[in-house]
Amino acid sequence: MADKQPNFKSPNRDTIKSLNEQLNDPSLKSSTRILILILLAMNKKLSASELRSLVGLGKGSLENHLAKMEASGLVRVRSVRSWGGSHQVVEITDKGLEDCRSLLRKIHSLNV
Repeated sequence: MADKQPNFKSPNRDTIKSLNEQLNDPSLKSSTRILILILLAMNKKLSASELRSLVGLGKGSLENHLAKMEASGLVRVRSVRSWGGSHQVVEITDKGLEDCRSLLRKIHSLNV
């Protein structure tokens, strides 16, 4: 009786290579940053406190992630003044939205 080989679906090598390159970008080399990018793509903008709550980070950790993402042009962080004081608003940039869509398309194309 011949040994049966498991059903192995070979992914498109170019897609895997491209996905690996995108995930090795320092601005996306963190699952937290990918989650922040996805949340912003879904909502366009969120307050820093909303992001901290959704992602479960402290203020300093979130600021560190956002600084790296802002330096890469993925997000824009701005201070907004209101009657209750000032707060930070984080918005996804066009580059951030395109990078997020590209990442999700590549993952989707793997048919997992």
